Amino acid sequence: MRHSLGDALRATLLACLLALGAGGATADDEPVVRMHPALAGIDWSEAAEVEVALEDHSYEPDEIRFVVGRPYKLVLRNVGAVAHDMVGGSLFDEKVIALRMVNSSVGRVIADDVNSVYVRSHNNIELWFVPLKPGEYSFFCSLPGHREDGMEGVVRVVP
Repeated sequence: MRHSLGDALRATLLACLLALGAGGATADDEPVVRMHPALAGIDWSEAAEVEVALEDHSYEPDEIRFVVGRPYKLVLRNVGAVAHDMVGGSLFDEKVIALRMVNSSVGRVIADDVNSVYVRSHNNIELWFVPLKPGEYSFFCSLPGHREDGMEGVVRVVP
């Protein structure tokens, strides 16, 4: 049986489209990513919003409380004159929180985990997640001199 070059090209194109998951997807569709099992069935419209102001050399509040299993939108609002970050150490561990995404005015990142979140002056970043493990977890600003000037805090995750 003889196949034409056109038939071979069509078959190759179809195989590539199927492998890429392009079967009817549009640019507005959510990307296909591996989600933490704890995120299955979460109603994100019920996410509690918690705001933390990143001031020059302090977080306000510097103590945050989350409940295991509840969805949250943590808004990091940099009200300071310089950039700051939030390094979560063990807080951002995938055994401690199930991260859905990190969102900002310029876009979003859908990821299983992050190490730190950098926020430019007068900008906001949102972290959407579900706490998984009770405990006390520290966070701090890793920019030179900021932690030493008192820019650190604690998250308490309760059952």
